[in-house]
Amino acid sequence: MEPKAKPIPKRGERNIHCPFYNDCLDYAVKHSWQSWNCCQCPHKVMQSTTECEYDVNDTGPYYDLPPNVARRIRKNESDI
Repeated sequence: MEPKAKPIPKRGERNIHCPFYNDCLDYAVKHSWQSWNCCQCPHKVMQSTTECEYDVNDTGPYYDLPPNVARRIRKNESDI
């Protein structure tokens, strides 16, 4: 498999949002590269077409547990 991009086998920055990132990673693994980067790739500034925004709906540090689970946890804690 030849990647559509041009990774090079040395340390540097990688564009994890590039649509070819997985192909380049597979290529680097196949060739046993210790590290690789995107510095000479014409796609290094591309963003993935499948990129999505993440939305956090629940910012509370705790979650409600069903009563039967909460009882089991309390019971196990009291056994300690």
